[in-house]
Amino acid sequence: MNEIPQPELGRKFIHYLAALIPLIYHFFLDKKPAVIILGIFVGIILIAEGLRFYVPFCKNLYNRFFGRMTRPHEHANHLTGASYLLIGSLLVTAFFPKELAVTAMFFVQVGDPTACLVGMSIGKIRISRFKTLEGTLAFILSSLLVTWWIPGIPQHVKLVGAVAAGVLEYFTWRLDDNLIIPTVAATIMYFLI
Repeated sequence: MNEIPQPELGRKFIHYLAALIPLIYHFFLDKKPAVIILGIFVGIILIAEGLRFYVPFCKNLYNRFFGRMTRPHEHANHLTGASYLLIGSLLVTAFFPKELAVTAMFFVQVGDPTACLVGMSIGKIRISRFKTLEGTLAFILSSLLVTWWIPGIPQHVKLVGAVAAGVLEYFTWRLDDNLIIPTVAATIMYFLI
């Protein structure tokens, strides 16, 4: 078993913590208040990102607390994965039925970090430079496990959505996978239903 670097564990912790978003939405909020709350959080994080880019004090403060977790391209005036995660959550909440949005959010907030942790720790069969078969299977299985209880979406539709989301990880995008995975998976499941 390979050791996973501490900064990567921190990033994955944030992913798992973000799973509170679909849980709170599913159990406690209707669509309109969820969109408003997520919109406020997206606005706050975009302002914080702007301050990080252009105000040296804010950049130093950010680097003190999150610098080790930040990927090289994120240091170079790109939004962080956490920002894209919130934006993706807002988009699926705003444009898709509640059950689809919750399912798609769980794919990225549980499936994605699980794939990384499994791939980095026990992955042996390389499918691409950074991806392993074990990680992809972990993505699909964890996505299905965390969403099996969500009503209104047939299990076979969730399976297709999870497989599509797992495959999306293999492609290089100009946009972050935290934005691509939930929006594309929700779109595919929407058309299947």
